[in-house]
Parts: sequence; C-alpha cells; structure tokens
Amino acid sequence: MNLLQSQTYNLWFNWLADKIMEWKDAKPLNKDLRNCIKAMNEIGIFVNGLRTEVEVLHKRVQLIRQQKNELIQKQQEEIEQLQNKLKQYEI
Repeated sequence: MNLLQSQTYNLWFNWLADKIMEWKDAKPLNKDLRNCIKAMNEIGIFVNGLRTEVEVLHKRVQLIRQQKNELIQKQQEEIEQLQNKLKQYEI
C-alpha cells in the first residue's frame, strides 16, 4: 500500500467510524449500530496487523538480500585470492 492509498484508507475509515458513532449517539439502543462499531474495530485491527506483517516481511527480505550480496562479494574476493595463488604456482 503506497502513501496515497494509506491516506485514502485512513480518511474513509475515520469518516465511516465518525458517522457510525454519530448514528449510535442518536440511537444508543440500536443493536445493529453497536455491532457495526464492533465490526469496524475488528476490520481496523485486522488491517493494521496486515500492514505490520507486510512491513516486517519487506524488512526481512531487505536483510536477506543484503546478506546475500555481502556473501557474494566475500566469495568473489576469495575466488580472486585463489586465482592469484594459482597463478603463482603456474609460473
């Protein structure tokens, strides 16, 4: 989710939550509105969990790529050293 999508989601989610709270205040005994508030809370918690999970996975992939690149670089240096040693013996 990019920044614009995130801002749009937050805007509409907050607008909907405010509207439902407004309706609930007007009709406090309405069970459907109470259930709607509970549903909105669950949806919000679920989406936040997904966002966190995606962020953690992105960071994990970044770390793995960085480690892979460092390992490749070390292996290339080792190959160069071994090739230099081999050249010494060929002379």
